[in-house]
Amino acid sequence: MDLNNYFESLGLELDSLKVRVRHLLTSPNWQTDGEWKESVLRQVLRRHLPDAALVGRGFVLSGDNATHQIDILIHDGLKPVVFRDGDLVFVTPDAVLGIIEVKSRVTPSTFDEAARKIASDIGLVRLRANIRAFSALFAFEAEQADPQRYLDAAVAAASRWNDRLDFAAIGPDRFLKYWNEDPQQPSRPHLSWHSYRLPGLAAGYFVHNVVDAVSPESVFRNSEVWFPVSGKEPHRDGIARATWAHTIG
Repeated sequence: MDLNNYFESLGLELDSLKVRVRHLLTSPNWQTDGEWKESVLRQVLRRHLPDAALVGRGFVLSGDNATHQIDILIHDGLKPVVFRDGDLVFVTPDAVLGIIEVKSRVTPSTFDEAARKIASDIGLVRLRANIRAFSALFAFEAEQADPQRYLDAAVAAASRWNDRLDFAAIGPDRFLKYWNEDPQQPSRPHLSWHSYRLPGLAAGYFVHNVVDAVSPESVFRNSEVWFPVSGKEPHRDGIARATWAHTIG
C-alpha cells in the first residue's frame, strides 16, 4: 500500500467535494458551505472508525453546564444518549471520545479563537475525569503564515493540560500535534506542540490521528498500515512548549 498516495487521495476527495459545495450553493435551499463541509468530514470519519464510535454533532451536558455546539462529536455507542435527532445528539462527558471544530478557512487569529473555544469545551469533558477524550480542529484552507504563529495560538489557548488541543489540520499542507512524550524518545516528557509541513497530506494525517485517538491499541499493533514508517518528524518546521510544562515535567 502506498500510504502517501492514500493520504493524497483523502485530500483530493475533500477538495472535489468542496467544488461540489460551491456548485450546489447556487440553490437557495441548500446547506451553508460550512455545514456541508462538516457533513463531508463526518462521512469520511464514519468510513474508518469502529461501529461503536458514533459520529454526530451536538452538545455535551454536565450538571448545569454545557459546551458550545460541537461541529463533530464522536461518542461511545455503548453509553446512553440524553437526546438524539438524526446527527444531533446531547451526551454526558463520560460518553465523549472526541470533539472536532471544523473551519472553512483559518488565519492565525481565527485559529486562536477556535482553539480557545475548543479549550473551553474539552476542559468541561476532561473535568469529569474523561482524560481519554481528544480535541481537534480541521480547517479546509488556511492563510500561509509563519507556523510559529499557529503554534503560539495553540499554546496560548491551553492554560491547563486538560484544555490542550491534541491535533489540527491547517489547510491541505500543515499538521499540528501535541506530544506528551518526545516522539523520538518516547520515555522522555515533552509537553509540546509540533508543526509539520506535509504538502497535500494534512487531511490524511488528521483522519488517521482520529482513528488512533479512538482505537489506540489497534493502531499501535498495526502502525505500519496507518502511518508511513519514516514518520512526521523529518517534516517538522516548528515547536512550542506548553506554558505549564514546568509544573509537570
